[in-house]
Amino acid sequence: MHSLFQRFFIGMICPFLIAVMVVQTNGQTLSVPAVGFDEAISPGTNDPLSDDNTNVHSDDEIAYRIQRHLTVSPYGKGAVRVHVKQGETTLSGYVEDSDAIIEIIEIAYDSGATNVNNQLRISGPTDHPWRTMTDQELKEAVEDELYWSPFVNAVPIRVEAQNGSVTLSGRVENRGEIADAVENAYEAGAKHVRIQLWIDSTLD
Repeated sequence: MHSLFQRFFIGMICPFLIAVMVVQTNGQTLSVPAVGFDEAISPGTNDPLSDDNTNVHSDDEIAYRIQRHLTVSPYGKGAVRVHVKQGETTLSGYVEDSDAIIEIIEIAYDSGATNVNNQLRISGPTDHPWRTMTDQELKEAVEDELYWSPFVNAVPIRVEAQNGSVTLSGRVENRGEIADAVENAYEAGAKHVRIQLWIDSTLD
């Protein structure tokens, strides 16, 4: 009997509540997603290129946020210049090593950069494995690093090498993967890494 009453109540009251919701929303029917659905489709914190306009910052704000983070970073003490235009951030100047370059690139993305034009150079003492490698050898070395990396989907990333400089182009899932790919390229022996990667949140 109790179950019959529940079915009656649900059958009578639910349509009434839906009708009220339609009236209250000017005829627009609202749908309630399942638990966890909103988190699944919401732009992630590591996705600067999301369609969520709340994550979009002005060029001045991005530049300010980068400079602010550089002041407290152990890698940002050198002469690093920051220029932002329409979200694309150019980093130039000299740093001590490739670890500093990777850290500063991560800072730029974390600060809201939609893309990073890496023009940073290493001023400190460093190994030069690229000097003993042909362009093809360097290209293959980077591809191997990307392939074996647990943090990078190497399939949609294209690698080009010329005179020690490596260009990474293609798609990644988030900005963290960009930093990992750049790190892989330096670990493979690159003198310099150009970033032409864009974020595709639908990438599996």
